[in-house]
Amino acid sequence: MRPLSRDQFEAMRLGATVLEQDAHGVKVLRLADGSFLKLFRRKSWFSKTVFFTPAQRFAQNATALSERNIPCPQVIDLFQMRSPYRSVVHYAPLPGDTLRHLLGNSEEARAIELLRELATFINTLHDKGVYFRSLHLGNIILTPQGELGLIDISDMRCLNRPLSKRLRARNYHHLLRYEQDWKNVSFEMKQLFSAH
Repeated sequence: MRPLSRDQFEAMRLGATVLEQDAHGVKVLRLADGSFLKLFRRKSWFSKTVFFTPAQRFAQNATALSERNIPCPQVIDLFQMRSPYRSVVHYAPLPGDTLRHLLGNSEEARAIELLRELATFINTLHDKGVYFRSLHLGNIILTPQGELGLIDISDMRCLNRPLSKRLRARNYHHLLRYEQDWKNVSFEMKQLFSAH
């Protein structure tokens, strides 16, 4: 990871758009060139993130997903800011639309097709050992090439074996717990997806 001074950060963010922030400050920026900066704060000095930062985990997961031929953001660089402390990942975003957006704006026939593609994609993730604790429809992208891929990938593990039944069930639990994603999906369509 390379050091990033406050002045360097301010220069990078000229012309940037804030995409996400909270009471602690900016979390995600879209820079003027279209690339993204994602900033992670340290929540505790006694955390394991002191030795392996969320930015490093994001980069590690991007590599692991690419090795598995799963579309995802492409890391450009990693930085560390001192004041305030942040680990920072600079990456090229994965182009496309989220399934959250597409399912909310599709006719039923298209929504059924998307859910079938989603079920196949989830099975592929499981077979390739991807356990994603933040799996939801806002983190799954349909690319212009018609492939499904993942974003916001810091909160995942990529195992060197297919997931166990227990971890598969937990992945589905993570996906289905976001009620806002499923409120406009009919019971019949949910059953179609759950059958996989």
